[in-house]
This record gives sequence, C-alpha cells and structure tokens, in this order.
Amino acid sequence: MKQPTDNSGPEESPDTLEDEERTAASGPEPEEQGQGEDRDEEQGEIQDEDVVLDPRPEFGTVPIPEAGGTPLLGTDAVADGWGGRELVEDVYGPLTEFYEGIDARLKEVPEDVPPVGWAPHIAALRALREERVAGDWEILARFLVAPGALEATETLRLVQAEDVDGAVHEIVKELAAADGRALLVAPTPERAARLLRTVEDDPDVFSLMIETQPATAESPSVRTQDLPPIVDEEYAEPPPVREFGSNGTVEFKALTEPPETPDPEPDPDPGAEAGSAAVTRAEPLPAVPLTEPTVPEEGQSAPETRVRSAAFRPIGEAWRLSWETETRLLRRGLMWLEQWPRDAAALEAVRAENLRRREALDAVRAELTGTIEESRDAATAAEQAAADADAEAERLAAVQSEAEADLAGPRAEADRLRAVADEAANEANALTRAADASYARCVQLDERARTAQAELHGARQTEESLTDELDRAREALPGAAEEAHRLTAADADAAGEGHAAYYRLVSAESALSALRRKMTLGQRLHVASPPSELRTLREEVRAKTREADEAAKRAREAKETAEHAERVRRGLASFVSEGGARLRQAQEAQERLGTELSWLATERETATADHQDQARLATTAVEKANEEAARATAARQAAQAVEARVRTARTSREKALAAARQARSDAEAAVTRAAETATALDRHTADAEEELTAHESDLETAVQTEARSRENVLEICGSDPADDPGAVPAHQTRAMARIEQLTAYMDGARGPDGDALLRTADLVVGTPTGAGLIAGDEEFDALIVADAGEITDAEFLVGAVRTRRWILVGAPDVRPPEYREYADAPPGGGLEKSPFERAVTAASGLVDVR
Repeated sequence: MKQPTDNSGPEESPDTLEDEERTAASGPEPEEQGQGEDRDEEQGEIQDEDVVLDPRPEFGTVPIPEAGGTPLLGTDAVADGWGGRELVEDVYGPLTEFYEGIDARLKEVPEDVPPVGWAPHIAALRALREERVAGDWEILARFLVAPGALEATETLRLVQAEDVDGAVHEIVKELAAADGRALLVAPTPERAARLLRTVEDDPDVFSLMIETQPATAESPSVRTQDLPPIVDEEYAEPPPVREFGSNGTVEFKALTEPPETPDPEPDPDPGAEAGSAAVTRAEPLPAVPLTEPTVPEEGQSAPETRVRSAAFRPIGEAWRLSWETETRLLRRGLMWLEQWPRDAAALEAVRAENLRRREALDAVRAELTGTIEESRDAATAAEQAAADADAEAERLAAVQSEAEADLAGPRAEADRLRAVADEAANEANALTRAADASYARCVQLDERARTAQAELHGARQTEESLTDELDRAREALPGAAEEAHRLTAADADAAGEGHAAYYRLVSAESALSALRRKMTLGQRLHVASPPSELRTLREEVRAKTREADEAAKRAREAKETAEHAERVRRGLASFVSEGGARLRQAQEAQERLGTELSWLATERETATADHQDQARLATTAVEKANEEAARATAARQAAQAVEARVRTARTSREKALAAARQARSDAEAAVTRAAETATALDRHTADAEEELTAHESDLETAVQTEARSRENVLEICGSDPADDPGAVPAHQTRAMARIEQLTAYMDGARGPDGDALLRTADLVVGTPTGAGLIAGDEEFDALIVADAGEITDAEFLVGAVRTRRWILVGAPDVRPPEYREYADAPPGGGLEKSPFERAVTAASGLVDVR
C-alpha cells in the first residue's frame, strides 16, 4: 500500500464542540429499505465536523436536447450500431431536467444554510451525457441503458450475494492487494460506517469516512413548509504552529491558516472544516433520545433535502502507523544532530584517558617490583619456622606414649562397674513398669465406675421425663388431628377461589387482546383516537389482576397453615408410638448399670492390693541400681583424667606438625608468588605496550568518528557546526515542531490537511451525496457500490464518473426507496429500479452469484 508523505493540516477549530451540540439536535433520518415498505426511523447523533461544499464546476452546463422516445431500460440486445449517445441523451436528458426542477424548488425556500439538494446528481448526469468520465464511457453507457448488450469485462463486475458485507470486504481486500484506490458508496451513513468497520483494523489500508450532516433527520416537504435553519458559528482562528523545516529526508511546509475550499458560490458556512480532528475507528453513530418524527402524508423526503454539509475523517490504524514512521525518521535525524557534540566530547575523553592510563601502568610496574622483594624475604622466614616446629613435635610424641601406658588399668575397671550398673538398672526398669501397669488398671476401673454412675443417673431422669411427656402427647393428639383436617379443607377452598380468579383474568385479557387486534395502524401508533371501550377493558384487566394476586396470596397462606398443622399432628403421633420403647430402654439401662457398678467395686479392691506389692519391689530395685551407678561413675572419672593427659599431648603434637607444614607451605607460596610476580611484571610490560598501542588506535577512531559526525551535521544543516553553532539548534527546533504536529494528529488534538488525506487514501467510504460533495476532481481506480439494489442511476453516476472500474454488490429483490420528491419522476428514468436490478434481469450471465 502507499504511504502518505505529507499529512500536515490545520488544527481543529475550537468551535467543534459547539458544532457537535448544535448538530446533535438536528433529529432523525429514516433508514432506506426496499420496495415501498413503511420504514422505521432510526435515531442517530451527528458527528462534529461541518463542511459545506458546493457542486463541482468542472461538470458544467450544456444544452439538453429534446427527449425523443425513451427506450425501455434493460433492453436485452441491440445491434452493433447501438446508438448509445442517443439512448443516453433520451434517457438521462429528461432525468436531468427533473432533478434540476426539484432542486430549484428546494432552493426557493430561504435558509441561512440551505441543503445541498441534487447538485451532485445533476453534475454526474451531465458528465455522462458529455462523455466526461474517468473510465470506459462505452461500457458505462451500455450498462445503464442497454445492459443486455454487455459482454464480460473486468471493467464492470456484478455480484449478487445474500451476505453483502462479506462480499464487499473480499472485494476491498482484492483491491488493496493490487494497490488500487477505491470509492465505496452505500445507501445510508449508518450502512457506510458498518462496512468501514470491517477494514478499519487493516494496517495497509488508508481509509476515509465521509459524513453528511445532519445524517438522519426527516424534513417536511419543500412544497409545503420551509426547512428549519441551521445556526452558524463564527470561525475560530487556529493557534499558530511552529515553523517547520527539513532534515534532508522529510519536507516540511509552513501552515499558518486553514486551507480554503474552492466554491463557485459563496460559502454559507464559513466555519466549516474539510478535514477531521484525528484518526478514529468507524464506530456506529451515537444514538440520540428516541422520538417519533412526524412523517408527512405525502411520504418520506429524500436525504438531499436534509443534508447541509459533509466532512471526512481518517479511519483505522494505517494513518497512525504512517505518522509514527515519519515521527521515527524525524527523531532519528535529531539523534544525528545530537551525536556530534557527544563525539567531540568523546575525542577529548579518549585523549585524557590515554594520558591517565600511561601514568597508571607505570605505577603498577613499580608495585610489582616491590612485591617480588617482599615475597623472597617471607620465604626465608617460613623455612626457619618449619625447623623449630619439627623439634617440638618430637618432644610431644614421647609425652603422649607415657600417658597411654598409664591409661590401661583405670579404663578396664570402669568398664566392669558400668556393666554391673546397667544390669541393676534394667531390673529396676522392669519392676517399675509392672507397678505402673497395676496403677493404670486402678485408674481405669475408677473412670468406668464414674461413667456408669453418671449413665445410671441419666437413665432415671429419662424415665421420669418420658412418663410425663407421653401423658401430655396422648391428650393433645386428637385436637391436633381435628385442626389439621379443618385447615386442609380451608386450603382446598382457597385454591379453588384462586383458580376462578385466574380464569376471570384470562377472560378479561383475551377481550383486551381481541380489541387491540381490531385497532388500526394509526390507533396503535397513537395518531388516531383509540376505541372507547379500550380504557374500560384495561381497567377491568387491572382489577382482575389484583383479584387474582390476592386470591393466590390467600391460597398460599392457607396451604402453608395446613401443612404446618399436619406436621404438628404427625410429630405427636410419632412421639406417642415411639415413647413407650424409649421408656423400656431407660428401665433396662438402670438394671444393667447397677450390676456393673457392683462388679467394678470388687475388681477395684483386687487391683489396689496388686499395685502396692509391685510398688514395693520396684523401690528396692531402684535403690540398688543407684548404688552401682555411683561406683561406675567414680571409676569412669579416674580413667577420664588419664585420657585428658593423652588428648592434651596428642593435640599439642598435632599443632606442632601442622605449624611445620604451614611454614613449609608459606615458604613454597612465597617462592611461587615471587616467580609469578616476576612473570606478571613481564606480562604487564608487554600488555602495557599493547594497551598503549590500542589507545592510540582508539584515539584515531575517535578522530574519524568526530569527523563523520561533523559531516552528518553539515549534510543535515548545510553548515559546519563549529563555524555556525546556531544551525543545529534551529534545525532541532523545526524538527521538534513537526514531531509535535504529528503527535497532535495521533492524539486527536489537531486535524491533518484534508486535500492531502484525500490524495493519499486507498478507500473512501460514504453515501453518494457525501461522495459528490467531498470527492471533487479526485479520480479512483474502482467504485464499489454496496446494497446496489437501493442505488438509483444518478446516485451510481456520482461515483461512477470519477472511477475507472465499477463493482456493484447487492442482494436479490431490493429496490430504491420511494421519496415524495420523486412522485412526478419521468418513467424509465432510473428511479423505480436500480441499474443493478436491470442488469441482473437483462444480463444474468454476467452476474457472480454468491
């Protein structure tokens, strides 16, 4: 796809917000549908641009010859000399006169901002009659007046599809892949916006949305009532922008005032702008509060009687990506301008670093020489310390041997006594465990006796409670059964009343529905008076509804009361049947627990006697074990004193040997360090020479880099920065101003130049009226007509005369809407059937059905 090279434009007028408030109140416009059906009117909110463009003068006025016999559009075939110019003139001469007549009647109504009328249609018809079209006039004329004479050609495509949106999307993708520029027209602004949303996310398609204002308001007939005026706002001068320049790659143009739109007549709206505020997404038009516009008895009016102006705005991500690319190029140029001061500073830094490194290398050389002298002295001292440590180790070895000989006797006695003490301790532990087990048996019996006593007390209380409750339950059961029976009967009566009230409500609603079906369309839309009995039936329905609700509420309450009484009765009956069994269980538990308590008392006496015997034996064994342990401990302490002498001698000898090994290691390390330092000194000398050589190379590189940076600045600014210090700041100021302008485009703070957008756009989308107001002299590669069955001949020609190829996409059995201004249209003039429908009928072989 093409990339725009210059999107500069005026800033958006501050009056935009006031224009938005003014145009939002313009009212609804009927959405165009097919074949004379009654159309529902959608409400929409108008966008904020107001652009008034008069018809283009290039289509001029020529004498219209008198119309002869008009051939029937849709002729199947004609001879080779088909007389195309005469046919075109016979068909479209009267149609031009018809449009000129209704346009003149529209202009007779004085208004501050008159509607655009049918000027674009008239200009397009004249261009066809005068053969001033961008494409092949012969094919276009045959398609319009004799479609049966057409042959298959790439210049004209007819696509009949149920999914018009999908077909249009595929065609747009094909044109985008072929790098073609297309004009896409749709019957209504809402339809155009919906089609544009299918391609707005494509980063390779530069799209423009043409918006007509007001967009959806219904106007009265121009023959019966004046159109309401539109109040103009004074034009607000945009704030001045910075002066722009060039960085060698992107051309900047100064922009000090908004672009002027050429008009053959005075512009009724001097505050209108041809551009847009920013790149936006093709969102649906915002909805205004729903109202029911009054449609005159003679039918709906054509959009041309309502549209006052048109504007376009860029849609999609392609514009933003283009502006971001230009911004990156500008910022890269700024980086080049900022590079030369850094390179000059880097050159001075390299020179200073060379001097500093030379001094540092000399200092390291002196330090390495001193380290070699210190390492040699340390090696001599370590060798002497190793000899002294070896002599001390030999003396401590003799002391250790003597202490080990004295340790044998005390260690054997300590081991014997330890074995005797361990045997006594094991016996004491066994007797202690037996005493603990007998005590645990006593505790267990006590716990069970307390539990049984508590259960016996509970069983007695349960017996007393059940006896009293059973007596009361037997007395209350007959009364509860009688109450449940009574409430069940009341529930059945309430349910019957609820059903009767419901059937009365259904009968009243049926009567009301029958009356509403007999009402006329005017009575349903509240235009005519409703039937006299409608109010009575509505009041009766409301009264029956209240009665049904109250009866249903009473039925629910009666049902809940009956269910509660039944639950009470069932509970009493269950308690009476089960209470006797529970009473017998309590009595049996008392007998069982009494027997168990007697047995537990006897068992407790036996366990107490056994525990006392076991405790006495355990005490004797523990005392004996303690005595043997004391004797073993004394023998062990004597042996440990001798072991301490042995450990001390061994530790001292090991330290002396370790000191000797460390001294020898230190001596070897000192010798090695002296040799390594000497090697490092040699290596440092060689590295220093190599580093100094590298620094000289870096200095040369810095000199060359600074020279290249100076050349870049000279190329960008046109002068040497050393000779002209002000050149770089001035150029930076201009580049920053352009970056701010592009940023304002992307943020929506300022609108780009409209003519540049139109020249650059790959896809322009709008209604035929909007295209005629905005397109001007611009030509496109292809015209895509969506919902072609709703487009008349003149509406098709508004885009067709500006394009070299024509692609019509439509659904079957769709016709243009019928407007009251077309009531007196000449027969066969292209207002009853669309050229698409005629071609589908006369040249079905050329239609691509999807």
